[in-house]
Amino acid sequence: MSLKDSLISRIRQVSDDWVPGVKSSLADRMEHIRTRMDALNCSLASKALPEGRRERVRDLVLDQKAMLAAGSRKVVGGHRGRKV
Repeated sequence: MSLKDSLISRIRQVSDDWVPGVKSSLADRMEHIRTRMDALNCSLASKALPEGRRERVRDLVLDQKAMLAAGSRKVVGGHRGRKV
């Protein structure tokens, strides 16, 4: 076996041992960074939205959820609240 083949074989062996661990570590770090960036984005968005507008948006979202919930229930025999 030549020196070149020996080196290539050793590099492949080392890369097979190290690459999965490095990929896993990088994936964990990226997820951590993504989580922190999401928190920062939420914080900035919260600070950018005036309190009065924030309340109106919250009420709008609750109204939309209520409409969706009411639309998903069927009324049977004139009695509201009973699901089929």
